[in-house]
Amino acid sequence: MLRALAVAVLAAAGFGPGWLTFGNDVSRSSAGAKVAEPVRARWSTQLVGRITSQPLVLRASSGTTVFVATSAGRVYALSGAGRIRWSSRVGKLAHPCGQLDGYGVTGTPLIDRARRTLYAADALGRLHALALDTGKERQGWPVQIFEDFRAELVWGALTAAGGSVYIPTGAYCDAPMVGKVIRVQLSTRQVSQWIVVPPEQGGGGGIWGWGGLAYSRSRDSLLAVTGNAFRGGSNDGDRFREWAGYGEQLVELSPRLRVRSASHPKDVNKTDDLDFVGSPVVVSRRACDELVVAANKNGRLYAWKTSRISAGPVWSVRLVPSDPRRSLLAQPAYSKSLHAVFASTARGLVKVEITSKCLGRVAWTRRLGAVNSTATIAGTTVWVVGWHRNAALLGIDGRGGAIRVRRALGKHTYYVGPAVVGGRIYLGSFDGLVRVFG
Repeated sequence: MLRALAVAVLAAAGFGPGWLTFGNDVSRSSAGAKVAEPVRARWSTQLVGRITSQPLVLRASSGTTVFVATSAGRVYALSGAGRIRWSSRVGKLAHPCGQLDGYGVTGTPLIDRARRTLYAADALGRLHALALDTGKERQGWPVQIFEDFRAELVWGALTAAGGSVYIPTGAYCDAPMVGKVIRVQLSTRQVSQWIVVPPEQGGGGGIWGWGGLAYSRSRDSLLAVTGNAFRGGSNDGDRFREWAGYGEQLVELSPRLRVRSASHPKDVNKTDDLDFVGSPVVVSRRACDELVVAANKNGRLYAWKTSRISAGPVWSVRLVPSDPRRSLLAQPAYSKSLHAVFASTARGLVKVEITSKCLGRVAWTRRLGAVNSTATIAGTTVWVVGWHRNAALLGIDGRGGAIRVRRALGKHTYYVGPAVVGGRIYLGSFDGLVRVFG
């Protein structure tokens, strides 16, 4: 009854579809509705700071609002035509780690339609709750979620499940730290945490991929992939293992952050900084058990049954050669209609088909020069940013791999995988520019 009432209230408020979290859903599929062609540039807006998070889009009867966070410690709300409706300063940290020239909001925030609130984590270890219509901080917020903010940062996206927000942390420039998953209960603002690798085992195990944590509704579980443990304590000398504690593993957590299962693939066994990357992606296909897939820096994509994670991967496929210079760093995406996982690599785009026997098979690899964004699927088209001499937004046919659309973006810079809503493509770049196509 309460659920039906909430839905009715939202409908009365005029809220419609949107892109409310990284990847468009908590399974991190990065899939949305198709975009009609031809695709043309609609508008662009320059913001202060670098954009390392995915734009979020909310559609309502009053219009479309685009929310973007930057390294300058600002969160912006833009109209559907690119006009700045409001901006809010949430906190910025100067840090010697040169991966960015300042740290504000690095991981993708999330939109809570029911509470009409945007949640964002800043580089000072605080979770903010901003009113969607004004950008003003909600009463009682922000909440301090960790104290050692000069050692750890929220690189990955926030995840909402069961009335809580879950926040992952990772290291600055691979410096010593202790990776965590942090839970904030929204009704009470109570904070709790799970530590990946305890300090007595060296610490580390950061969760730094684009998508943060995924969530399996069928299991009511959070799914995390982790980075390597560091040397220290009992994990040193000849006994050093990068997978100490829960380092370099897929971990299933209960909503209360208790470990339900975990898996470390046997072939991830070298001290080569073999982090898992991106975030897990939950995969479902009729007649198959639910799977979760994740990519590793060793160039392989692994798949587990969510009901039997501790039994180990049920299959894996190679996406790129096992070469440290070609580490796999991007976020996979999944198309339920195409029964396929798509992964962008340093060489191009790889399609991994989920067969009728529930196994993974590399269907094709499309050479694109270099790909420097995660993949987003819209209908049967996969959108990525690639570059040869200059950057371009590319629409790849997810069935056969042909390039259907190419739109020049100008100079080379880094991009986040686009959000696709209402037939439009929303793209944020490392140089602070928001562009919209459609």
